[in-house]
Amino acid sequence: MLTMKCLDCQEDLVEIPTSHGPGLDVCSSGHGLWLDVGEVNFFVEDYTSLKRAIGDTGGVAVRTETLCPRCGNQMESETVAQTSFLSCDSCRGWWLPHGSLTRLNETYRGAAVPIQIYEAELYTRAAARHRALNEKLREQPRFNKKRSNPQGIWFWVLFFGFALVLGGLILVAGIGKAMRTTQWSQPLDQTLLYLAAGTVGGFGLFVYGCMIYQRKRLIESIPTSTIRSLALGLVEISGRAQPEEGLLSAPFSGLPCVFYSYAVEERVGSEKNARWETLAKGTSEQPFFVSDTTGQVLVVPVGAELILPDERTSRSNWLGELPPTTIAGLNRLGISTERWMGSKTLRCRESLILPEEQVYVLGTAHEHLDAREGVENLARIYIGSSRDHEFIISDRSEKDILSRLHWQVLAFGVGGLTLAATCLIIIFKYYLTTVS
Repeated sequence: MLTMKCLDCQEDLVEIPTSHGPGLDVCSSGHGLWLDVGEVNFFVEDYTSLKRAIGDTGGVAVRTETLCPRCGNQMESETVAQTSFLSCDSCRGWWLPHGSLTRLNETYRGAAVPIQIYEAELYTRAAARHRALNEKLREQPRFNKKRSNPQGIWFWVLFFGFALVLGGLILVAGIGKAMRTTQWSQPLDQTLLYLAAGTVGGFGLFVYGCMIYQRKRLIESIPTSTIRSLALGLVEISGRAQPEEGLLSAPFSGLPCVFYSYAVEERVGSEKNARWETLAKGTSEQPFFVSDTTGQVLVVPVGAELILPDERTSRSNWLGELPPTTIAGLNRLGISTERWMGSKTLRCRESLILPEEQVYVLGTAHEHLDAREGVENLARIYIGSSRDHEFIISDRSEKDILSRLHWQVLAFGVGGLTLAATCLIIIFKYYLTTVS
């Protein structure tokens, strides 16, 4: 996920949920806050008068050397009603220095529903949130988006190992048979290369199916624990998802959620060479609670493998248009919908965990560094990633996940072995013959 920096201290801005709509990106040191395009409507009472003052006679804009934290373009300094702030003409976001939001609300009042924004409280919450995130990262130094995936490494080691062994056996067998009692009955052609590739690929799929089977057995062997009885180490829980502080806004639909993942893809090339190229992808990093009838425990989702089948997809229509909420999300990510000729063909996908939605978590229970004996799991234990164990978050039940893995074992394991055997049979039947 794209993280913006404070224009003064260059620290990461912290997203603070609000009761007025979208969350605000706030500097934890109190230097200022960021408003994305359209968000001023939620946080300034008489925003129509403010916009009129900026667009007509009240605003004085001066180009600066400051770069926009959202899109990287140069920003303009504007002064309205003795309040100065920076605006970006490209993504139309605003940077409001400390106290500017309060002064704008004091000047532009008059909405039917008064807006109560306590700017000092926003900075206090941002500082507390910043300290809490740093504490969690210190407690679990293995959290890393680019952490190695042992399962993936072993898959490729076994895959190429099988490929080398099989290739060597075929080569030795071919040479031996050609020199003794067997000869090629058909000339070596492109079809034989395809069959050899199918054999190697089939064995690779079989190995991958075996790895999925091992995961299935692991999930089956671990009993589901109640939160009150959690012990340190690999655990499995099921319960309702609840926010730690406030609800997040999904990047493209704007729906309130406790966790989301997203991906933005662009269609490049034409006709036969067309493909989808990933422009951006990521997940929310804010921890959330999972609760059952015995209590609740914090889940830190960084580094988790997600099984969230229900995706919401927004795609450019034949006019190149996307829903307004999706365009706003792309602007926050710094992705333009236009190219030098026409509009881009984009596909935006997001998966959500909604508040109170039933979730399944398989992960490692860690203990806080400063935990004290006798403290409940809510304060003593959290669930996160580990270098040695699986970490899975899903909005499906354990039964659904096991059913999904069962069909994957059949598809990859049995299907891969069948493919390899079929290719070998064809090779020996049509390309090799025995000389009497």
